[in-house]
Amino acid sequence: MPQTQGDSLVVEKKDGMLSVSINNPIKFSVKDTKNNQKMLLVLLRLFKKENGKELVTFKKISALFGLKSRQDSNNFYREFQQHDGDFKDYLERKKDFRDALPLIEKQILQNPLLKINEHYKDFIETHPKFKMSYTCFRDYFSQIDALKLKNKYDQLTTEDKIKPDTERFLKEILEDETTGKSSRKKILKTFPKLEQKEKDIKVERRFQEDMNTFGIYLLVMILTAFGLNYQILSIMLGVSKSTIHNKFHTLSFVGRAILSSINSWSGEIATDEKWVKINGKWHYVISIVDNKTGFPLYFQLVSDLKKPTWELFFNRFYKLYGKPRLIISDGSSAIAGAIKSVFPGVNHQLCKFHKLKNLMKKIYSCRCSYKKQQQMIALAKGIFDNMTYFGRKRAAQKLMEISPEEVSKYVEKSILGKWNQLTKRLTSNSAERWNRKIEKVILGRYGLKSEQYVIQLMNSLWLKEAVLDKRHFAECFLDNIKLGQLCQDNLKMCNVVDSIKHKLLEKVA
Repeated sequence: MPQTQGDSLVVEKKDGMLSVSINNPIKFSVKDTKNNQKMLLVLLRLFKKENGKELVTFKKISALFGLKSRQDSNNFYREFQQHDGDFKDYLERKKDFRDALPLIEKQILQNPLLKINEHYKDFIETHPKFKMSYTCFRDYFSQIDALKLKNKYDQLTTEDKIKPDTERFLKEILEDETTGKSSRKKILKTFPKLEQKEKDIKVERRFQEDMNTFGIYLLVMILTAFGLNYQILSIMLGVSKSTIHNKFHTLSFVGRAILSSINSWSGEIATDEKWVKINGKWHYVISIVDNKTGFPLYFQLVSDLKKPTWELFFNRFYKLYGKPRLIISDGSSAIAGAIKSVFPGVNHQLCKFHKLKNLMKKIYSCRCSYKKQQQMIALAKGIFDNMTYFGRKRAAQKLMEISPEEVSKYVEKSILGKWNQLTKRLTSNSAERWNRKIEKVILGRYGLKSEQYVIQLMNSLWLKEAVLDKRHFAECFLDNIKLGQLCQDNLKMCNVVDSIKHKLLEKVA
């Protein structure tokens, strides 16, 4: 057994290990650097007493280096062990870097618009063997070739798959806790519009710490979702319309709070869109609803319904919820293409009511006798209403044989050609019901001037649905919203009664 021994130092080689024994008190100094601290955090834990027990506990090590808890120093030690006890690999992280960087780079380039923290969550779920922190992931992210990112972004903008949104990217930087004060000030000075967003972040932190303070704000949002306008709310709450407006827009982050609180869903979803006109231009609210419960899981306001828009929408849903086992939609080719791209292999069923509605339009537009038209209508209904599989298919084949060319081609291509997607006879009624609620809360407003206002209306409607149906939530901030108590504490019933009396007197006069 080879040994190297001095007056107080013994180094022994055995079974591929170096065993160091120091008998006298030790004192040494090293430069205060990040790598030296990382080394000492491990080295101190490796020191052992004569009886073989560790000389210093993780709690003591964390205290010596100003760390928050024992777990912080333990994490460094575990990382050292994952590098097979090699200080060089541990300090430089070459092994993880070599294996992880290509995977991180591939993931980022596939969806460069996704937030870094969402990429991090997806990466550690997809590749659990890499036990890395968010800070470590950001370091690896910074190693990605900037030219590749630029080329990918240019490709997406050139192909009109995305639209440049500088404000959105800067907002993500402001929300990132690692962004320094000086960088934050420079951004706000250059882009003064973002200052309001910075205030929103501070309000969100206050909301998380003391939600009771914001009870009246939540009440304004919920009552707005029930269809009440600012004028009625100002009477009910005894404040001005401008105050109602401010309270309505203050909690702009409620949508994110709801999204982060959802912890269960059925795995079966229905998706659809609802058109809305904002400042004279057409926009669309595209939504995904849990098909079992009818609860909205995710929505987005977009300016078009092209395949790339749906792909980005489904990608974001996938990052948040994972892969569904069943998707129900109408017959849109853009939706079908996006589902095939983002969720390959997932069962995609078409809504039978949408198909029947489109088929009836074709039949009613035909120039034929009344008797033949009634025969075609009966067969069309039989395609979806017959109790047996073969009965439904025979009805479709018979309709194709006796119908004029326009109807026959539609049946051949859009019904028999997609028969596997119609065999379950499912409907997207859950998404349609959600669309009717959107129509009620949005289209009843006089003049929609901005996307921000529409998004906040949607957040209000989502909040109302979440308060009324908590099946998808574990313990979260919704448990503290007592709607009856909020009404009792804030509604000025005398004002409501006086307003009703005044209106009645006006009618009598």
